[in-house]
Amino acid sequence: MSTRKLNIPVILGTSRKGRASVHAARFICDLLNRRVGVTSELIDIASVPLPTDDAGEAIKHQPFAAAMRNADGIVIVAPEYNHSFPGLLKHALDSCLSEYIHKAVGLVGVSAGPFAGIRVVQSLLPVMRELGLVTIFWDINIGQVAKVFAENGRLLDQAFIGRADRFIRELLWMSKVLQYGREHVTIDEEAMAVVPCTNCGTPMTHHANKSVAGAGEGETMLAVARACPGCGAQTASLASTASSEIIA
Repeated sequence: MSTRKLNIPVILGTSRKGRASVHAARFICDLLNRRVGVTSELIDIASVPLPTDDAGEAIKHQPFAAAMRNADGIVIVAPEYNHSFPGLLKHALDSCLSEYIHKAVGLVGVSAGPFAGIRVVQSLLPVMRELGLVTIFWDINIGQVAKVFAENGRLLDQAFIGRADRFIRELLWMSKVLQYGREHVTIDEEAMAVVPCTNCGTPMTHHANKSVAGAGEGETMLAVARACPGCGAQTASLASTASSEIIA
């Protein structure tokens, strides 16, 4: 296994003022940083400057994209708004595609009411699959969040420490396994292609192909995802492919 630290950022998926879910995001980020061999940072989508006159990779914000590309796993903390997750979170997630391929994701749902963010997780699951992320089978569901965190962020319900530990252990396992797979397992049809890493020169693995939207109407691009077993660098080269699908 790699000796590099696992990089697992936490995405806070709401920009609403007075959001209590920020406490959950900071809580998870702090627990991750306490783990040996793990580093985490909080990424607040309220601070990611995404325009609203376009969508998808056309509005890619390079610092956010770099954080996703360099991640080995991701945690998404999102509150429940009207039976689903915030639209701005979807807008931000859609700005990247190849950066997510074959990486673990853990979901944290937050609710002011009794449903504990369960509907947030349910709504996010098909989105995660389409992005190429691999969901773990533990979630964290925080209902009646005002009883779990004080206004200053202090944890009021100590039971969440045990629940978060279970969640983090599974997330780290999946992140390690997928990191190894990206860096050491090459898909058969590309086994003979040698692409040296631009950072260290080590031959990179080719671990995935994924279709993404192209710039022209009806055009799709093939994202060829590679990873370096030497330094962990990740790349995705694009090649045009024919398609009759129209971009909506």
